[in-house]
Amino acid sequence: MKLCFMFILCFTIISVSTSKPHDFEALLAFKASSDHSNSLKSWSNSSKPCSGSWIGVTCKNNNRVTQLVLQNLNLTGSIELLTRLTQLRVLSVKHNNLLCSSSSVLDLSQWRNMKLLYLSYNNLSGEFPIGVTQLLRLRRLDLSNNRFSGRIPVMGLNQLAHLITLRLEENSFTGTLESSRFETMVDFNVSYNKLYGEIPESLSSFASSVFIGNENLCGRMLPKKCSRANEGVGVGVEDEPIPVNIRLKRRKKFNYKTILAIVLIDVVAVIALVIGICLYRRNRGNRRKGETNKRIRCNGVKGNDEELVLFEGYKGYKLAELLKGSAEMLGRGSLGTTYKVTMDNGNVLVVKRVTERRKNKKREIEGILREIGALRHRNIASLRAYYCSKDELLLVFDYLPNESLHCLLHGNSLTLRIIIRNRWPGTILLDWRTRLKIASGVAEGLKFLHCVNKSKLFHGNLTSSNVLVDHEGNTCISDIAFYQLFPTKTSSITEYRAPELAHNSKKLSTKSDVYSFGVILLEILTGKMATEGGELKTSLVEWVHCAVKEKQTAEVLDFELLSYKDTEEEMMALLHIAFLCLTPTPLDRPKMSVVYEMIENIRARGRSNIGGTNSPSLS
Repeated sequence: MKLCFMFILCFTIISVSTSKPHDFEALLAFKASSDHSNSLKSWSNSSKPCSGSWIGVTCKNNNRVTQLVLQNLNLTGSIELLTRLTQLRVLSVKHNNLLCSSSSVLDLSQWRNMKLLYLSYNNLSGEFPIGVTQLLRLRRLDLSNNRFSGRIPVMGLNQLAHLITLRLEENSFTGTLESSRFETMVDFNVSYNKLYGEIPESLSSFASSVFIGNENLCGRMLPKKCSRANEGVGVGVEDEPIPVNIRLKRRKKFNYKTILAIVLIDVVAVIALVIGICLYRRNRGNRRKGETNKRIRCNGVKGNDEELVLFEGYKGYKLAELLKGSAEMLGRGSLGTTYKVTMDNGNVLVVKRVTERRKNKKREIEGILREIGALRHRNIASLRAYYCSKDELLLVFDYLPNESLHCLLHGNSLTLRIIIRNRWPGTILLDWRTRLKIASGVAEGLKFLHCVNKSKLFHGNLTSSNVLVDHEGNTCISDIAFYQLFPTKTSSITEYRAPELAHNSKKLSTKSDVYSFGVILLEILTGKMATEGGELKTSLVEWVHCAVKEKQTAEVLDFELLSYKDTEEEMMALLHIAFLCLTPTPLDRPKMSVVYEMIENIRARGRSNIGGTNSPSLS
């Protein structure tokens, strides 16, 4: 027994001691090959990969590297060196310039434990990586925006029972999608490749945008319908060459005069089309500008200065001055149209013209408007003035040149990305601390709205689009209580709407705001849009509930959050708060004051833990 114990102990020590240098050497070799801009300067011979000081490296299982997140670091060289890290579960090297070895197809079969694999926005080429179909634990695969080619191994990918993400867009993949089932898939995209044939019925639930850019692909979700002519297109076998004499005969069918006439007709048609488009756009722009100013002045608004009600602390303009300002339409919603108005002195305001017919009496509407106008809080967009007549309602706000939370999470937000990346190269736009600060700001604004002076005000249409965020992560909620003015009108975005409002919009309350806030928390945590028809087959709430039920909670988190240390517990705590807010029964949902305190407790714990060395394990 003693000899056996000593043998096992020695074997364990030898195996552990040999495994550590293996990962160590692989990482240093990758750095030497790929890090020409010294982005990985923390990877030093004098320290260990699992010490917590190496950027992007997380270890587990006897100090083996299990997670590697190296995004936007200007890395070059071959990615094959990383295949020596055989215990990897999470790898993201997107937005670099990594290459494949020119001698062979990329072989990923060594990553048998891989769960999350993100290789997008590199310079990888060759056929579809071999070994991917052997990664039985794989959940997310993103090869998009590279130079891959060849056929997609559809049958092999069908066997990956846990695969929920497959992003292959912006490559040169060929072949068909025939026989693809992808029963577990929720995030799928093969746009802008060279695929052909009919899209199978199993993929019909995805939006048409995930298939566009494949000229010979057809199906009922695409403008191009399938016919017999599509069968066999690009099967992968080269067409039989046409004899020279036959080609010459075919060419003789068109003489030079015919060809010249066709070319001239095409040129004239193109010129006419361009001229027509230019004239249409110019006329449309003039018409829109004219209509914009006209709409603000319509319905008998004559500029009676006494009827423009100004709220305390606002040194505003007279109504006549307001109506003379240069107006630009920002958007049109279910209640009316919003304009950006530039005054003669250069000041900019926002004017919302409400077109909804009002059943309430003018006195009742003005009573609610005065309540809204009295609200002053850093997280609420203040109503500065209003004009209310029998047929017209104009609402005046400060112009806030900020991005909405919806744009920051789901749009390009190019301006803000440039500002942040110029100051802190490699920094992700919305890090965990910023997202938590945004959540806290929205909660604080709603808490104030629900509690101020025992007010019975509520938002009624809270979405990520009317949460504005500045460059420091400060939030401001807009469109406060508009739907309270018109109780018969409900939000068109049903994914934010509480269950009790499905058949009775009169049940709008502070508790329905709590439910909408829960949906926003899911957007913050997952990075996914709440609305159906995006990259998810179902609503965001249903998708997250399903993932948690199947014990895949960590898989719902936005991958951009994986590179932040000591945050997994905080993310899970915020997810728990979201579920409390999404409770189906209104009375069981917490008050916003309680929600705000819970989020602040998470932030406080996070501030006290800053400086920790352990990265979260989401594998």
